[in-house]
Amino acid sequence: MANLMQVNFVDSESQIFTGDAEYLVVSAYDGEIGIFPHHMPLISKLVPGVLRIQLPNQETQLVFAISGGFIEVCDNRVIVLADTVERTDELDEKRLIEQKKDALQKLQRSDSTSTVEVAKAQAALEIAIAQLKALNFLNKKIK
Repeated sequence: MANLMQVNFVDSESQIFTGDAEYLVVSAYDGEIGIFPHHMPLISKLVPGVLRIQLPNQETQLVFAISGGFIEVCDNRVIVLADTVERTDELDEKRLIEQKKDALQKLQRSDSTSTVEVAKAQAALEIAIAQLKALNFLNKKIK
């Protein structure tokens, strides 16, 4: 039997995944990190990016785009608290490219908008980029 760890992955609205995993890869504040069974204790801030969960005895991974959050690793258990989560099968590449373009345009006009509007545009841009990265990862695995 494979060496496994327990993963609990939730967002602000629901339970996304609970179960055993061989490993998990996520975008943290200091860069992308991989968590394997019996990883040292860790708490880290997550940034917009891709979260991948390798299920036991499976070739494919569960792939999600997250907008940020936190991860805690302790006693061979991983808890991921994400702000928002998008499953990759629910993402539309054309829509995401438009959202990224709109956010970039808002940021370029930032000298005439409020600080709140700039922050919203920056957050929208980061989320769109994270979602596009998740789609890109899947497209590479399929081809």
